[in-house]
Amino acid sequence: MTYSIRSVFKGASIYTIGQVGTKAFGFFLIPVYTRFLTPAEYGIVGYLQVMLQLMATVLMFGFYGAQTRYYYEFKENARKIGEFLFSINAYLVVVLLVLCCILTFWGEHLYVLLAVKDIPFQPYLPIVIWTGFFQILNQLVISYYLATKQYKECAILQFLQFAFMVGMILFFVVYLKQGALGKVKGHLVGQAIFFALFYIPHSRKFIFRFDAAYVKYALAFGVPIVFHLLAGVMHNSIDRVILEKYVSMDQLGIYSLGYQIGMVMSIIVASVNRAWQPNYFDLMSSDTHDKAYENRRMFALWLIGIGTICLMGMLWSKEFLILLTPESYHASAGVVPIIIMGYFFQGVYFFAVSPIFQFKKTKFLPFLTGAAALLNIILNLLFIPRFGIYGAAYATLISFAFQAVFGFFVSRRLFDPQFEVWKIALGFFILLGVPLSDLSMHIDLKIQFVKLTYFMGFSGLMFFSFHSYIRPVVSKIYPRLKSS
Repeated sequence: MTYSIRSVFKGASIYTIGQVGTKAFGFFLIPVYTRFLTPAEYGIVGYLQVMLQLMATVLMFGFYGAQTRYYYEFKENARKIGEFLFSINAYLVVVLLVLCCILTFWGEHLYVLLAVKDIPFQPYLPIVIWTGFFQILNQLVISYYLATKQYKECAILQFLQFAFMVGMILFFVVYLKQGALGKVKGHLVGQAIFFALFYIPHSRKFIFRFDAAYVKYALAFGVPIVFHLLAGVMHNSIDRVILEKYVSMDQLGIYSLGYQIGMVMSIIVASVNRAWQPNYFDLMSSDTHDKAYENRRMFALWLIGIGTICLMGMLWSKEFLILLTPESYHASAGVVPIIIMGYFFQGVYFFAVSPIFQFKKTKFLPFLTGAAALLNIILNLLFIPRFGIYGAAYATLISFAFQAVFGFFVSRRLFDPQFEVWKIALGFFILLGVPLSDLSMHIDLKIQFVKLTYFMGFSGLMFFSFHSYIRPVVSKIYPRLKSS
């Protein structure tokens, strides 16, 4: 596939649909999981997912990105690509086997240092460790198809990987009724099936000649990325590690469910960001557009569209939980609006830091993500002992808001679109009104009227504030709708 903005946008869209589709399907499995897992078991699963995410981030050594970088440097030389793939995969397999064996047989001594109250090392952690082994290698396969722009194949592989895991999880949890242990078992078996079906055939691309120079190249490129990614994982996950020390496993389960539902906003903003980025680079390379105006217009449309979705999720999350989950999980409704608002600010951050990528100043990114992660840890340590799961949720919201503001001021030094800050701030404050109140926690008829009025007020005010950006869009769409 030759390069063009259209091909990038089309490919990114296919890849994004694959990601969003699998995550959306997983989201609709929540009613199943919440009926077969108690809140305490859900808390165990949430904690173990954090352990798996941390392990996968550190032990992948950033090889996914190195694989993509090397492919585009030497894609005309099939032999070098084959040798490179073999070298980094052989290195990973050996290192992972050694580390996973050490952690399986002697890791309990390290696990004691975490002082985890209610989750024993056996049988959970060995399963998580070997799930990480297969997950890292499987992701190397998927990232190869993404690097080579085989977007459809990449989306299909994502779906199959997800299907194998869900199928096995449902077998262990629903059929065998093994609870939290069944969920982690299903994850392991699903990854192992994918490994057998797709990683082994992928190895046919290898040219079996090991060269340490390839590994050095991959480590030099990938290890710095690990610190950036690890900061992001810590930002998104450390709250559950700290919560385990201060609240019951039931409360951790309620928070984990609320966080999972709130993360739907993360899926939405990440998908929009994937579609926007290639268009942003095209815009900034163009000499025929007013770049500042187009940035202001796009963010105004983003704020109205994503803000509306955000507000709907925050206002009616209680109703969603009542419809789809048992009563023991309904307390999650208090957490959901706070997490949704936090990930809304993550979307603002994605938009704000686009100039950092455009002007190749990515050296700022570790400082942005690292500062936000550090603030998140400090706030969790301060808030959780006093406010429990709500303290963790507000720590997430505040740290993402800080990251967005910090990113905005750094990026403005590179390119300043002269955003209409007061209008934008007004929209933010209206949205913040929901998580800072208990409006979302009530479902009687009078409160429903208040919610609807609040929602219509936001929509009307945003339309009035940014009508000059909206009218050209409407004027283009309306004739097409009328003719059709």
